[in-house]
Amino acid sequence: MNSKEVVGDMVSTSAPVLNSVSTLPADPALATPLATPLPTPLATPLATPLPTPLPTPLAKPFAKPLRTPSALATVVLPTVEDLLRACERSSAEGRHREGAAQAEEILARPDASAVQQAQVRELLALHRLRLGDFKEAVQQGLLALEALTSSGDLLRQSKVHCTLALAFTDTGLKEQALQHVLAAIEAARDCGNTTAEFWALSRSSTVHGSMGDLARGVELGRQALALSRTLDDPEVNFVALNNLSDSCLEAARVQRVQGLNPSPTLHWGLSLVREAVAVAHAQGHTFFETIALTNLVSILIELDEHDEAREQAGRSKALANVNGFHNLEVNNDAQLAEVVRAEGHLDDATAMMEAQLADPSLDNDPPLLIRLHESLFEMHKESGRFERALAHHEKLHALTLNMTTQTAEIQSQMLINTMGIEQANHEAERSQLEAEMLRIRAEELEQQANTDPLTRLPNRRALDRELPNLMDRAQDLAQPLCAAMIDMDHFKRVNDVHGHGIGDQVLAEMATLLRGVTRESDLAVRVGGEEFLLVLADTSPAQAEKVCERLIASVRGFAWGDLAEGLACTASVGLAARQTSESVAQWLARADAALYAAKNGGRDRVVAA
Repeated sequence: MNSKEVVGDMVSTSAPVLNSVSTLPADPALATPLATPLPTPLATPLATPLPTPLPTPLAKPFAKPLRTPSALATVVLPTVEDLLRACERSSAEGRHREGAAQAEEILARPDASAVQQAQVRELLALHRLRLGDFKEAVQQGLLALEALTSSGDLLRQSKVHCTLALAFTDTGLKEQALQHVLAAIEAARDCGNTTAEFWALSRSSTVHGSMGDLARGVELGRQALALSRTLDDPEVNFVALNNLSDSCLEAARVQRVQGLNPSPTLHWGLSLVREAVAVAHAQGHTFFETIALTNLVSILIELDEHDEAREQAGRSKALANVNGFHNLEVNNDAQLAEVVRAEGHLDDATAMMEAQLADPSLDNDPPLLIRLHESLFEMHKESGRFERALAHHEKLHALTLNMTTQTAEIQSQMLINTMGIEQANHEAERSQLEAEMLRIRAEELEQQANTDPLTRLPNRRALDRELPNLMDRAQDLAQPLCAAMIDMDHFKRVNDVHGHGIGDQVLAEMATLLRGVTRESDLAVRVGGEEFLLVLADTSPAQAEKVCERLIASVRGFAWGDLAEGLACTASVGLAARQTSESVAQWLARADAALYAAKNGGRDRVVAA
């Protein structure tokens, strides 16, 4: 019986869960690395799955039909939020079959939002895990994780990672389990939720213990215990104590095999499990109390405290019987048989275990069957009943082989499902990347279509697109808008004397000078050839004239001789402030006329219309 797996809801009734290695007391002998795998000694609790208790039924979120005068019934369906809350309650109270049905109902609802679907998949993954459906648990968990990652919900991400870590651990896929516990810790710490960090550390301890990394499992167990002490949460406190006591039991068994003294570890585990029993009893949580008593009995057996072990096993069995925890009750019977065996009464212990095998409910509990057949094989062999020992050994072999085959099939299907989801995610990411590349390319083409390749200024096409926006803004805000038509003086002479290459450099430098007087709200455009247009937003005619004077001064003073010996350039500007009643063509025509006036007036000057 694995009495360690408690996670904020009741324990599975069908799936065995691997134990983690817990913290050890400070003792020199315990610092010795435990190189051998954890054995399953005969005096340990039998690994039967834990039952789901029978909770008091909660009110269902379905309204009763309302009788109308016409005797017609109106059925009021529960909202998605109602079903979500009910699904969460089912998880907290261990009603996983009912919770899974509620989750499936939500997923079938067309009015469930993407956020609600992600939340319910997180719950469904845990329900399926507790029901032993590892393949579905992983599939739902990965789908939930994808959506929760997109939405940035770190708390739920941590919870899903914990669920996936347990699913992969239970099926022996330890590398995948390790990846998810590390992600669970990171997400919990990033969102600053201490309770989530506790569960992630607890799961990480379990995973590392199952991988045989005892030192790391011990360290993580210590961290989880320390963190639980800071939380005002009896459930978290119970889990930390119970899990660590179980880890002490496992570590002590390894120490015994290695010839080390397990007593300090066992006594520390004993103090932890007694505290766990007290916490559960104080909370009136009979299921948790029964689990902790099971661990207590196992430690007492290891310490040869047979009288108290028998007493506590009886207490645990009474609780299990009253509350309908059948699997736990069967486990208590097995523990009582182990006490009798530990006392050296092999025939009595054999008879007790043989009687247990007659229970038909054990057919659904392969781990307990394996444990019973293993114990009976050993006791019959020790008593010299070799034929009966062989019969139990053959059944043990068949059961083990069947479980190994089933586990391999589950592993294979889980990996296939995982790869399928990952491939779909990769395809979606590739499609998104391709769409982003197309968008960037379209933007580049748009930019190229609206940009003059020589000067890198906006071109006439950009002017047609941007000028109406500037005009609308000026009109809405009642702001002045001025247009300056600019032309390089005697530019043809530059090309004729110095060549078109130098002419291109002159235009590029002119564009740089234009940018020097242009604000972000303005628009500088190369209209064509050596002609430019500068549209000055929220600028009065007097201010615009000063800007233009500054521009032609910078042109006049530029070191053109650095481009070609003897080269000198100037520019002329025609300025016009837009009038409310005139069209764009009329406004720019006035600016163009002013430019011609500047040319006729001697060039290198600004003329306002």
